[in-house]
Amino acid sequence: MYSRVYVFNLQTLDINIMLQLEVIGNIGSDAVIKDFSGTKYVSFNVASSETYKDQNGNKVETTTWVSVLWYGDGGALTQYLKKGTKVFVRGKMHAKVYTDKQGINQCAINLNASEINLCGVKSDGNNQTDSNDTVGKKDDLPF
Repeated sequence: MYSRVYVFNLQTLDINIMLQLEVIGNIGSDAVIKDFSGTKYVSFNVASSETYKDQNGNKVETTTWVSVLWYGDGGALTQYLKKGTKVFVRGKMHAKVYTDKQGINQCAINLNASEINLCGVKSDGNNQTDSNDTVGKKDDLPF
């Protein structure tokens, strides 16, 4: 078995580089349909958390927030894009570096979604559970 390695000088190629991002996480607040210059889009944020132990054995949780824009009105799916709902989102990523009010450089991750899938709909309190719930599972929302 063999493999080929191709080396390209990106400065001499006339190509566009596209960064694809896939995120699984919980929606931070209900999705909102917005209109910008006649173009509708759905806007919401997704939080993805990771838990690990540091070198001292302490549990550390980090959360990454991703702003999602999904062009169009969202169709029937928009009604399910509520706070706490677990979603899978895939699309083109854009990173924006900015300076916050305290003068600290920050990086915002924005995602133009091409695909959104529900991973579980949050219960509305009527003893309904989604298909991804398991007995004894505690709420693992990062917010």
